[in-house]
Amino acid sequence: AYLLRQSQKYVRQKIAEDEPVFLLLDDTIAKKTKPSSRATHPTESCGYHFLHTDGKSVWGHQVVQLMLKSGQHAYPYDFRLFDKEITDSKIQLSLDMMNQLPQFKQPTYLLCDSWYTSRTIIEAALSKGTHVIGALKTNRILYPQGIRIQAKQFAMHIQKEDTDLVTIGGETYRVYRYEGALNDIENGVVLLCWPQAASMEPKNMRCFLSTDTELTTEQILTYYSHRWSIETYFKQVKGRLGFNGAQIRSAQAIQRYWILVQFAYLFLGYLYDTPFTFAIHIARTKKFESIIEFVY
Repeated sequence: AYLLRQSQKYVRQKIAEDEPVFLLLDDTIAKKTKPSSRATHPTESCGYHFLHTDGKSVWGHQVVQLMLKSGQHAYPYDFRLFDKEITDSKIQLSLDMMNQLPQFKQPTYLLCDSWYTSRTIIEAALSKGTHVIGALKTNRILYPQGIRIQAKQFAMHIQKEDTDLVTIGGETYRVYRYEGALNDIENGVVLLCWPQAASMEPKNMRCFLSTDTELTTEQILTYYSHRWSIETYFKQVKGRLGFNGAQIRSAQAIQRYWILVQFAYLFLGYLYDTPFTFAIHIARTKKFESIIEFVY
């Protein structure tokens, strides 16, 4: 707990006062082999969790992660190990982490995928002065001109001339901007987006919500693109810091290990004053050089 508190203190110090703060919320799974029913000491806190990349439920540990991003740098801040036998939902774990966040003076945005863009999360964020920019499922209810309709059904009435072309990160999209009520929000902006080269069918559409109606369409999509940093983080800690291959049985040891993973990620960036991708390469090169020197 001390190491986690010190890491969080370091992250708060890295937040720029003149930049928006982005809170990145998501979860990841470390797949494990399901033990035999006769195993006397199975790994604790494992369970079946749906993995989108595999399209099915897999056995393993699931961690709900919260990161803070300021400028071009994203930092792991807090996490919760999701155990279905102990915790009701990942939403509740997310609320626990959000409630422990400090109040930021600069504009703050919670970025999340459609799983976390729920009424509970949105209300909790807004109560702390944080806006939400998140993906929406296409069956979300909108009320254009007071008519209750699913986003994917509403999209069937949108023509190309009703959309604007917006370029984000080198990719151009056709975007329709809806501002008004949703089924659980009094007022928000919903962007219905299609790749420029794709047909404007509901199957090619993605939806995004912003509770900050003052943002432009381009700002909303640009801000949401910052969420990719947490996906990169998961890939790095699994491939470079051994989260997938950790062989630990107790739940307490697993949580301690994840704290060490976070700390190592932050420490390497601090030590070499460069993003983790480059820092881990430098550290491993120096380690290999020291082995050669020792052998010599």
